[in-house]
Amino acid sequence: MLLFVALNIAVIAWTAYREFHVKSRPAEFTLGENGILYLAGALGCLAIIFLTETVKLLLAMRFLKGEMSFRAAFETVVLGKYYDSITPTGGGGQPLQMYWLHLNGHSAKESAGTPAAAFITRQLSAVLLALVVFVVQKEIEPEAIRYTAYAGLVCCAIPPCFEIAFSLRPKAVEMLLAWLLRLGEKVHLIKDYEKTLDKVLDTLTQYRDGFTLMARNKSLLTELMLLSVVCRIALCSIPFFVLRTLGCQVSYFYILCLTVYIYAAVTLIPTPGNSGVSEGAFYLVFSEVGSSGIFWAMLLWRLICYYSLLLIGLPYLGRQVEVFQQSRRQKEEDRE
Repeated sequence: MLLFVALNIAVIAWTAYREFHVKSRPAEFTLGENGILYLAGALGCLAIIFLTETVKLLLAMRFLKGEMSFRAAFETVVLGKYYDSITPTGGGGQPLQMYWLHLNGHSAKESAGTPAAAFITRQLSAVLLALVVFVVQKEIEPEAIRYTAYAGLVCCAIPPCFEIAFSLRPKAVEMLLAWLLRLGEKVHLIKDYEKTLDKVLDTLTQYRDGFTLMARNKSLLTELMLLSVVCRIALCSIPFFVLRTLGCQVSYFYILCLTVYIYAAVTLIPTPGNSGVSEGAFYLVFSEVGSSGIFWAMLLWRLICYYSLLLIGLPYLGRQVEVFQQSRRQKEEDRE
C-alpha cells in the first residue's frame, strides 16, 4: 500500500513539474467556456456507467429466474467496482459480487451467472471497441503508447477468450492450465500447484456455467453486449468532457480514440486501478494535443473515473460488513 501511494505521489509530482516548469503553462485551475455544462457531461458519463452495469445485472438475474431490485443490483455494482479499484489487476470485484449475491439468498447459479455474464461482456466490449479504434485511428503520440496498447489489448482479450475456450474445450484448457502452472511452480512463481489449479478451475467453471447459460439466449447476449459497449464508450468519453471543462479545444472522436489507447495500454499494469501509470499515460498522450490545463484535466479525470468509485463505495461497506457478520453468526449457530 505504501508503495502504491508513493507511486501516485511520484507520478503527480512529475506531471506537475513537467506542466508548470518544463512547459511553463499557467498553474491556476480555470474553467473554460460552458465549463460547468461539460463537467455535467463528464458526471453524466459516470452515471451511464453505473446505470448500464446495473441494468445488465437485472437482465441477467431475470433470465436466471431470480428476483433483484434496482437498489440491490446497484449496490452489487458499486461494491464490485470498489473492490476492482482496490485490488491488483482489478480482479477483486467479480468474486466479491458472487459471494455477496450468495449471502443475500441467491442460488449458486444466480450468484455465479450474473457477475460472470457482466464481466465477460464488459471485457469483450472493451476488446471490440479497441479493435475498431486501432483500425480507424492508427496515428498516436507518443508511439510507445500505441505498441503498449496493442500488447494490452491481447491481455484484455485473454480472460473472455479463455472462458469461451473453456466452454467449448474444457479438457484442452485444463491441460494447458496445468502445464502453465507447473511451469510457474518450477520458476517459483507458484507455491502450491494443486491448490492453485483447483482454485483456478473452480473459478473458470463458475464463469463458464453462467456465461454458457446466457449465451444460449441470443437476444439477452445482444442486450448485454450493447449495454457493455455503451458503458465503455461512456467511460472513454469522460476525458473529452474533462478537457472541454478546462477550455481545451479538442475533437470528441479523436479524444475518444486516444482514451481507448490509454485504457488498453495500462491494462498491463497490475496496480489497483492502474494507478500511477494511468495518470502518467493520460498526461503524456494528451499533452501532445498542445492545450494548457492538461495537469488539472488529468487530476479531474482520475477523480471522476477512479477516486469517485472509492468514495461512492465507502457508504456501502458498512452494509457489507453487517451482512458478513450475520452470515458468520449463522454459521456458528448451525455448528452448535
